[in-house]
Amino acid sequence: MDIGILGGSFNPIHIGHLIVAEEVFRHRGLSKVIFMPTGISPHKESSDLIDSFHRYQMVKSAISDNDHFEVSDLEIKRSGKSYTIDTIRVLREIYGEEHNLYLIMGTDMINEISTWKDINTLSGVCRFIVVNRSPISANGISKSPSLECGLRGIKVFSDEKIAEIGRLKVTIPTIGISSTEIRDRLRSGRSIRYLVPQCVEDYIKAHNLYIKLP
Repeated sequence: MDIGILGGSFNPIHIGHLIVAEEVFRHRGLSKVIFMPTGISPHKESSDLIDSFHRYQMVKSAISDNDHFEVSDLEIKRSGKSYTIDTIRVLREIYGEEHNLYLIMGTDMINEISTWKDINTLSGVCRFIVVNRSPISANGISKSPSLECGLRGIKVFSDEKIAEIGRLKVTIPTIGISSTEIRDRLRSGRSIRYLVPQCVEDYIKAHNLYIKLP
């Protein structure tokens, strides 16, 4: 199987996440896409991160009508910070070496990839599918300084790996939706209709999530 992994806080999950997953699934002929809600991310502030139970349930509800989507609680059950390499190692144990794992990420994540734990090991046990949700530099991904290890000027990936990332890249229309905007709308009493699936909006209202306390 060719298995895509889409990680994120999903705080909350929105239409943009679902479009990215579907486009990658179709363009790359994947067997399925696993949504992986994060526990405690090592790369993001979590001060406004709601309980993982609610984020998991919203993802589960949002993808319930899609047979090639799954949700995993692997990271939210893990204590401490969630590192991608640890998740991929567990998935490798589950699925074995005969199946291909594809980590789906936005171009914005490329800017921080040199800081990821054991990035060289990670690049050897899975492939990367970059989705251009934000503009890619005119020089292209293979020339981007974000693919180099900071001050040392040592590239994170080999030239072969960089070429592979370029081949697997998926281009989709810009989706101007963010979880941050949705949370801001909810706190200010504005509508989030059509920004999230109806089931997610219903869940948020039923549990009074993201409402600014007096």
